[in-house]
Amino acid sequence: MMQSRAMPVKPGRIEEIGYLRGFGVLAVIAIHTTGYFTEISEFNYLVLANLWIDVFSQFAVPLFILISGFVLARNYPEDYSLKKFYIKRVRSIIPQYLIFSILYTAFNNWAVMQNSSFGTNVSLLLKNVWNAEASYHLWFFAIIIQFYLLFPVIMKLYNLFKQSGRAELLVVLFLIVQTLFMVGIHTFYLSGIKLNFIGFLFYFVLGVYTADHFAPLKRGLKGQTLFLFTMSLILTIGSSFFIIIGLTTGYRFSSIPAYFLIGSELVYPVFRVITFLFLFNMAQNLIKKRKTLLAKMINRFGEYSFGIYLIHIFFNQSAIKMLRNRQIGFDDWIFYPIVLGVTLILSYLSVRLISFFPFSYYLLGSQTNKRTAK
Repeated sequence: MMQSRAMPVKPGRIEEIGYLRGFGVLAVIAIHTTGYFTEISEFNYLVLANLWIDVFSQFAVPLFILISGFVLARNYPEDYSLKKFYIKRVRSIIPQYLIFSILYTAFNNWAVMQNSSFGTNVSLLLKNVWNAEASYHLWFFAIIIQFYLLFPVIMKLYNLFKQSGRAELLVVLFLIVQTLFMVGIHTFYLSGIKLNFIGFLFYFVLGVYTADHFAPLKRGLKGQTLFLFTMSLILTIGSSFFIIIGLTTGYRFSSIPAYFLIGSELVYPVFRVITFLFLFNMAQNLIKKRKTLLAKMINRFGEYSFGIYLIHIFFNQSAIKMLRNRQIGFDDWIFYPIVLGVTLILSYLSVRLISFFPFSYYLLGSQTNKRTAK
């Protein structure tokens, strides 16, 4: 265990991180909008367009995991107080998780809860909190909590490899472990396993490694935007190849054999890293044009990304219900941009408004009069 000998280092702010968070939360909303292509009964161009957007946007959670590793490694590089570290981590995530678990449990089960006993409703809530099942997007909290708990161990291991000049070896080992795990969950042997953080180990330690080598990595990426964008597009199409085969040969998305996805799992780590690099270059370009409307919007989305992530499902599901009541459904092209736009705009505006209230940090991670980094 690490002993407290020094306060955490307060390094300079990395402006690109805000833009990357903005890209990440936009991708999350895209996933939760385009994902309804799985409900379309026949394969067509609408399915294909949404599939490609969905496959590309899946970088979102890996990116947030990488950012967490990066930020924690910069703030807590060596010796620090474990007590203070864990208190700050609990404060930054547990109140928000508990509050939204309660809200989403009620939102998704209100009709049933009205006709159930108090004890039954409490049991449902406790089950949702323990299993991160109050809403389908809260699974992220289970993963990030596991990484917070393991961070001191991961850093000890990383520093051990670093001291012997083998930090890159640890990154590669975690890549192998993650890939084997992700392939394994599509087989009989690992299906249903709950240690989902293993599927993101590589991204987290890559964030730690990036924090340790940030300056040279940043210099080496200049002028690569077009190449990285092209590679991301190629890998998007390649990663969806077997899914398209499944959809065009009569399978529904939910019934495509798991072994169809193994090839994609082998490609995903390289695909995600290339996408991260592309987005980092995009962030650098936006910093140079920070006064433009697009740059300001992405930066603001990044600033409120945690709150938007938490709250957006309320607006996403409400928009879908509203459209379907008006006979606009998953088979309609107009359905997807409307749901995306409504979800994004109302999520941002609501988080922005709530941030003016006292103690809003404990609800959405943002407070206008006193900003606290996640």
